[in-house]
Amino acid sequence: MTSTSSYAVMLNRYPSVEEWLQLLGNLGRAPATLDAYARGLAHYLGYCETAGWDAEAVTFEQITLYIRQLLPGQASAVANATLHQRLSALRLWYDHLVFQGLREQNPIPRGQHTRLLHPPTQAGFTRGLVPRLVKLPNLLNDEQWRHFLSIAASASVRDRLMLSLAYCGALRRAELVALNIEDLDVAHRLISVRAETTKGRRSRVVCYSPGIAPVLMAHLQQLHRAGWTKGPLFRSDSDRNRGAGLTRWTWSKTVEAWARQSDLDGLSTHTFRHLRLTHLARAGWKLHELTAYAGHRDPKTTLMYLHLSGADLTAKMAKSVGSLDERLFSELFSSESLS
Repeated sequence: MTSTSSYAVMLNRYPSVEEWLQLLGNLGRAPATLDAYARGLAHYLGYCETAGWDAEAVTFEQITLYIRQLLPGQASAVANATLHQRLSALRLWYDHLVFQGLREQNPIPRGQHTRLLHPPTQAGFTRGLVPRLVKLPNLLNDEQWRHFLSIAASASVRDRLMLSLAYCGALRRAELVALNIEDLDVAHRLISVRAETTKGRRSRVVCYSPGIAPVLMAHLQQLHRAGWTKGPLFRSDSDRNRGAGLTRWTWSKTVEAWARQSDLDGLSTHTFRHLRLTHLARAGWKLHELTAYAGHRDPKTTLMYLHLSGADLTAKMAKSVGSLDERLFSELFSSESLS
């Protein structure tokens, strides 16, 4: 953790937390994951100090009090995904304390204690402590997407090229900024997404459209003239760190600025990935094809895009109950159709 982090002062008071985060870093956990864990732990430790608890010796009951004030309806409520992320960080940290012999057991079970069930069942834990809500992402409709593109059209060539590749390749933010010149196969318009840059540590190959090719070639020629024939594909134009690879935070700020200008709520760097996969599903791509292109481990994750596309749903509805629906509407609206 760096001293410039807003939560560094809090974490510095807990050597076991800093040790655990360092171990995770040694094991190759992504910087974004470490940052999220650190923020969640800092919030929890601050709550413990305010409540007068010894964070390393809390009980299950105290954990439930912490969870309660984060649930919907409370002044300090957080999103369901944020709550689960914080609980994951806390559970893993307490696992570390148990492994180090600083605790006998983890106060955050991987489920709900059966003594809370009625009637009580055998000892152990069942369902998760907090229900996990699975929501479909908000997608831009065709009109919103065209409006957004009209806003982004005034950006630099580099930023427009990043947007194009993020969409075409259904790339995550970290995958996009980590692209190297060597990852490109310009002859076949292919991009190799390296395993170490992906969320699931699985390499894959994606493609980009012919319309992007001339712009990408011009970008590569510009990099070559500057002396860069290898390394980051997208580099900083800032005088402070000119030529350095762009960070995911820089790309996030760019997209956030576009979102403000276009007045589109919920738009993020992940929107382009969601949109591309949904468009591919609407175009008739099969589940296994989408799963491979997205780099998902579990096809169940990819099913979301088939649901979003609505293509299979509409076709199945028409095939299975189309005649029944037609009869229903004929009876209900026959007079309107005759007028």
